[in-house]
Amino acid sequence: MDLNMNNTCFLAVDAGGTYLKGALFLEEGTLLKNSFISVPVDSMGEAAGIKASYQELAVKQKGQALKEGLEIKGIGICIPGPFDYAEGICKMKHKYASIYGIPMRPWFEEVLGHITVTFLHDSEAFLKGAIKLSGLNYNRVCGVIIGTGLGFAVSQNQVVLRNLTGGPKISIYQMHYKNGIAEDYVSKRGIIKRYQELGGKQGREVLDIANAAKSGEAAAIQAFQETGTHLAAILYEIIRDNEMECLFLGGAISKSAELFLPQLKEGLRGIPSLKLIKKAEDIDNVPLYGVVS
Repeated sequence: MDLNMNNTCFLAVDAGGTYLKGALFLEEGTLLKNSFISVPVDSMGEAAGIKASYQELAVKQKGQALKEGLEIKGIGICIPGPFDYAEGICKMKHKYASIYGIPMRPWFEEVLGHITVTFLHDSEAFLKGAIKLSGLNYNRVCGVIIGTGLGFAVSQNQVVLRNLTGGPKISIYQMHYKNGIAEDYVSKRGIIKRYQELGGKQGREVLDIANAAKSGEAAAIQAFQETGTHLAAILYEIIRDNEMECLFLGGAISKSAELFLPQLKEGLRGIPSLKLIKKAEDIDNVPLYGVVS
């Protein structure tokens, strides 16, 4: 996104399944402090409600910008796929199904007037943001996002590689792995399932399991350690064959990266090109930085 106009700002939006997060960035790409706004959205709900949530965020951020004497000149939205990123049309069926095939760009034009609206994959936004916040200058970088699902992106010479639809060139969540796909083992559901198989308490979410691991519970510790081992096995050939130098970890589960990082590092130890495995800075907001980088 071009950040070069005086007295203007840009709105970055991270479109999750339950909340829309937005923040304003100044022309040089600096975050406008205290501009974070979160708006609930029901990605399984009706189209009218989803549209209303997006427009509510845009209107609130417009008001925030006006308080600062600024005008929003562009919006960048990171959103998972399938999605037509060039046209701004949702192609998802697992969530946001009610807006399948509906152009989203006019939603913002209705409340903000004629404005530049760009869309990019959330994995790309994460990796761009992680690189920006790290200040590191590796030429070949990849990022894995571990949360409800399993996202991945690669960057070469400061350019995130895309497929023909604008999504990540290399996708891993549906890779065949053991008795299913990669996402069955490295994700929210994968950790919960394995924890319960190991005799862990029923009804616990991943955060509960992480806290239990930090308190020394054996089943919780093992579930996270195995996650690191699985992730290394899933990523090994990709990182080796593409000569990646740096791997960033993102997504909510990576907030507890210390629970699986030793096993991940051990599993990737034999790759000559890989110099650094690092949890991304400011994991909750890093995609917003990526949207405007």
